[in-house]
Amino acid sequence: MSRRLQILLLMLCPLIVSTHADTRHTAMDSAQRILVTIRYDAIDAMHGDAVERYHRPRDYGAGPSAEPILDALAAEYGIVRVTGWPMRSLTVHCEVYMLMPGADPDTVAVRLAQDLRVDSAEPLRHFQTLTSIGNSQRALQHALDELEVDRAHALSRGHGVRIAVIDSGIDASHPDLNTAVRTRRDFASGAPAAHGTEVAGVIAARGSNSVGMMGVAPEAELLDLRACWGDGSGSGPANCDSFSLAQALDYAVTNAADVINLSLAGPEDPLLARLLIAAESRSISVVVAAPPTNDAAHGFPASVHSVIVVGMSEDMGSRADPALIHAPGTDVLTTFPGGRYDYASGSSLAAAHVSGVVALARARQRQLNPQQMRTLLTAHAHLSAAAVLADAAMLR
Repeated sequence: MSRRLQILLLMLCPLIVSTHADTRHTAMDSAQRILVTIRYDAIDAMHGDAVERYHRPRDYGAGPSAEPILDALAAEYGIVRVTGWPMRSLTVHCEVYMLMPGADPDTVAVRLAQDLRVDSAEPLRHFQTLTSIGNSQRALQHALDELEVDRAHALSRGHGVRIAVIDSGIDASHPDLNTAVRTRRDFASGAPAAHGTEVAGVIAARGSNSVGMMGVAPEAELLDLRACWGDGSGSGPANCDSFSLAQALDYAVTNAADVINLSLAGPEDPLLARLLIAAESRSISVVVAAPPTNDAAHGFPASVHSVIVVGMSEDMGSRADPALIHAPGTDVLTTFPGGRYDYASGSSLAAAHVSGVVALARARQRQLNPQQMRTLLTAHAHLSAAAVLADAAMLR
C-alpha cells in the first residue's frame, strides 16, 4: 500500500493538545504533523450523537480495537498522538500525530503507508482561499444579470437545499445572512477572515432589507463549517489544512448536505480526495474554485474527477478547458463582516455563483445527481441559471 508523496509542503500546525483535546484546529507553532487513518469496527459502536461528540471529545475514545494500534504506531515510529476522531463517511478513525524535531513528514508518511495496520498516511497540508478585495464603480450585482438569475427565480429560489460552505466562517449577524445560516460548526480557530462571509453572500444573501443584496439562491440553507482562519490582517486570504478540511468534509457528507462549496486550493491530498468521492456517492454536488492557471501546487480540489470546477467568466478566453465552468468572478458585490457590503474578485466567488445555481436546480428537481448537474452546467458556452432550470425540466 506504498505511496510516494512528492509535494512541497507548507505546514500549518496547531497548538499541541492531548489525545482528547478539542478537535477545532488552529496554526500556532512550527511542530510538524501527519494524518493517519486506520480501519476498525468500533466507529458505529460509539453511542450518542456524533455531532455533539465533536464538541465533547472526552466522551469519544478510539475504541478497544483502535487504541492499541494507535499507541503501537506512536511507539514504533517515534511519533506522538495529538488528537483524533471517527471519520464516518470513510469508516475509518483519523489520528493526528506530531513528529519529533528534525523528522521529515514525507519520509515518515511513506513508511507508515506501507504498514499493513494503516489505511492511509500523509503530511498535514496547507490550503488557501482564492479571492482579493477591491473597490469598483461597476453596476451593482452585474453577475445576477449575466447569469439570468431573475428569470430563474420565477421557477426556483433554492428553498430547502442545504449548502455546506467550508471556509473561514460566516458572519451570521449580517442582515442579509442572519436567516440563511442554519448550522454552524468550528473545526478551526485563530484570527477571523472575511472570505466565508463573502462566499455566503454570493450564494444565499436574503435581500430582505432596503440596502441589501440578493444571493443566487436566497432561500437555500447554509451549513457554516469553519475550517480556515485569517492571517490577522482582516483582508488577506484565509488558510486551512488537511486536518481541519477533513473534519469539515466528513461532517458535510454525514449530515445530509446537498451541495458543498470549496472556494480554496492547495496541494494534492489523497485523504481529502476520498472524502469528495464519498460525497458524490451520496449525491452531493461539490463545487470548487479553479486554481491559478498552470499552478501545479494547487491540485486539490480541482483535480478530483467528481467535482464541478469553476473559473471566472472574465478568463474564458485564456482558459478554454471544456470541463471548466465559468461564472462571474471580477468586482462582485457581496457581504462582508460587520453588516458591510463591498466588491471582491476571484474564482472563489465564481464557484459561489455556481453553488447557488446548483441549489436552484436541486430545489426544483431533488433527484438530480452530481453527474447530471455537471451535464446541465456545461450544456451552454455561457452559464445561465434560467437555461439550467429549463434543461433540468427535460430530464423528467
